Amino acid sequence: MLQYDNDAIIEICSMIDLLEYASQSMVFEKRSESYYTHCPNHKDATPSLSITPSKNLFHCFSCKASGNILNWMMKFEGLTFTQALNKAASMANIDISKLKQSDALILFKKLKREQEMQVNEIHREIFNESMLDNYELDSPIEWIDEGIDPFIMYKYNIRIDNKANRILYPIYDNSFNLIGVKGRTRYKNYKELGLKKYQNYQKISTTDFFVGMKENIDNIKHKDEAIIFEGIKSGMKAEAWGYDNWISSETSCLNEEQVKILIGLKLKNIVIAYDNDVEIKNIKECCKLLKKFTNVYYISDKNKLLGSPEDKMSPVDKGEEIWNTLYKEKVKIR
Repeated sequence: MLQYDNDAIIEICSMIDLLEYASQSMVFEKRSESYYTHCPNHKDATPSLSITPSKNLFHCFSCKASGNILNWMMKFEGLTFTQALNKAASMANIDISKLKQSDALILFKKLKREQEMQVNEIHREIFNESMLDNYELDSPIEWIDEGIDPFIMYKYNIRIDNKANRILYPIYDNSFNLIGVKGRTRYKNYKELGLKKYQNYQKISTTDFFVGMKENIDNIKHKDEAIIFEGIKSGMKAEAWGYDNWISSETSCLNEEQVKILIGLKLKNIVIAYDNDVEIKNIKECCKLLKKFTNVYYISDKNKLLGSPEDKMSPVDKGEEIWNTLYKEKVKIR
């Protein structure tokens, strides 16, 4: 179902002088900043219907009728909303067909407004890039052993916190400001030691960003597609095979803020490439809104090429050939 674009309607109303239009059939008397006349909707001994030119609005102090040029036409001329809009659009020389928008566009505008409000509500410290120099710029040997190219790690500014024995990578917000670093412990027995596998060094609050977006936004737009992994390691592995249009959600489910970011990119395709222990129903649930705006696919390991879900394997963990097969056989969310 198509609806009318509210912003365009407001623009049309602003293009028509309400006082000038109303004066064609009524006589007005100026009082201060407004003009008054008798309201035709009721007995009106003293003029109670006013128009304020500075606001281009009318108001009756007796029957409380009020509004813009469209409300005037509906209230005093008996027109329906569509009839009033057609008449006003004709007066403003606007093509009425261009005022219509789809439900998806209406929702997109609503989400965009909400996102702008939320951005204003989040207060984070913005850091200078020199902050990263507190940590050693190096390629961890264990990641090299997993097949991650050191040059690719350099691209994403992978660092080492020798004191805490963690591998670090920078976190950028949706405007590509540095807001902190995230560390992955190098201790294999971190659970026994009571350590977290991943830890943010600064307070991040909500995850309203994607790791890798800063570095890959141009590739994503060029290919008209974003491949979303759970973590940065998977993305860097895939990049070695030519998939440089990846980002990491840092979770196994897209949140509302991330969905809004993806909608704003207006991409043709989104590919969800989460680990094999993530249930498909959960992926579909968090993409219910996203699929209204773009084609959304997920990597389905229906042939168990990655092993059992208990292994918690990323789609890239078994090598390039299996990844290519999984990517080729990706399933569209309907």
